[in-house]
Order: sequence, then structure tokens, then C-alpha cells
Amino acid sequence: MIKTRQLNAEGIAEFVKWLERPVGESPPAELLDSEALTEPFGDYCIDAAREFSSRLEFGNYLNDLFDGADFNGLMSPDSDGLWAWLAVVYFKQLAARKVRRSEHYVVTRKGSAGSLAYRHAVRTSYELFHIHREHAQICLKSPMYTFGDMAEQLASRQAIAHNRGFFQTAFELYIRGGKLLSGASSKPRKPKDRKPGDSVGLGSVRRLAVALQRLDLTYDTEDMGSAQMKAVLPREFRKYMVRAQE
Repeated sequence: MIKTRQLNAEGIAEFVKWLERPVGESPPAELLDSEALTEPFGDYCIDAAREFSSRLEFGNYLNDLFDGADFNGLMSPDSDGLWAWLAVVYFKQLAARKVRRSEHYVVTRKGSAGSLAYRHAVRTSYELFHIHREHAQICLKSPMYTFGDMAEQLASRQAIAHNRGFFQTAFELYIRGGKLLSGASSKPRKPKDRKPGDSVGLGSVRRLAVALQRLDLTYDTEDMGSAQMKAVLPREFRKYMVRAQE
């Protein structure tokens, strides 16, 4: 067990520099405990040797670790160094297949199309589990080294990422036995490209996100539970709602 630390500005810069041209399988060891590159963070202890089967399990562990902590404080820029340091600690698991772009390990709040903070492997695992618990499976039931299309589609929009009713609805419609139903993540074709009878992608998670935006014009979707949400979903979701009752 080791005490939690955070990368300071110099440490973050050093980590980003290494990510651009990684040498070896792990970031420099100095990023873990150097007094010049890191600072203490709170009074928490982590198991640096622990391995996780999925980002859901990882998020659960982090949620337990920071039990009682100020959630908004952990999501603020003041804690960006913590998430970067934790990415260093668990880097081998997070980059088991390949080293991804730096925003997956260092909180990046300004991208060409807006904030990329949602892509951070550690921060988002904690954030989604803290808000949604088991319902976060729709985004986090993936290996540590995989960000996943569902996370990209849903976590990128805060109005969706923080909507408990949406995540519970998605969980009830698309998750069975801890696995995503076939077709649940399919991308629908544009109407002009869709042939008669073509239903690929209709009723999928992608379409659920679109439906939420439309429902938001009439309902206060932030306060809607899954039962209320499912009751007003369009007909295209019926096949998944039937499965949810089986």
C-alpha cells in the first residue's frame, strides 16, 4: 500500500513528454514519488499492485477509496494531478495493448472540439461509477486497456453522463448477464441510405441518446426515472423493452 500523491505542473509536463515518445513499458519511476515532480494528496492509501478485470471494477475500487471525499473537488482542475498520478501507478494495465493519446492519462480540458476530460481512464472510471454504480456497466464493462465506443458516445456529453435515469434505462434495456446485447451499440444508417425494412441501429444506445435530447424539449429528463423514461420512448425501442421484461 502506498500513500496517494499528485503530479505537480512539472510532473504533468514530464508525463506528457514521455507519452509523446514513450521509452520502455512504464513512465519514469520518478513520477511516482519524486519530491520535485509530485506532492502528497490527502490521507489515502492505494494498492498499487492490485489488478482489475474491468474499468467497472476499477471505478468501484476508486469509489471506495475516496468514500466521503468531495466529489466536485475531485472533478475540479485542482485534482487533475491526482488522476495523472493514478494513471502512472496503473499504467501497465491501462496501456497493456498500446499507449493511447495523452488525454487518456492526463486530464485534458481543452481539445479542438472542446474538453477531453471525459477520456481520462482513471477519472472517468471513478466519475461514472460514483454516479451510476452498477448501471455504469454500459460504459465501463470493458478491460482496463479499452476506452470503448460506449464511453466515447455517452461520457463525452455531460448532460448524458450525469443523467441517472438515462444510465438506468440503458442498463435495463441493453445489459444482460453483464454483457451488452447484440445490436445495442449499432450505428443506424441515415434515412436516405436506409432501405425499406432496414432496422439496423434503431433502438440502440446511440438512438437512446438522441431520444433523450428530444425528450428534454418536453420533460425534465434530469428528474425522470427509468420507468418514466421508458414509458415515453419511441416505438423503435420496443424490441429492447420486451427483452427487458423477459
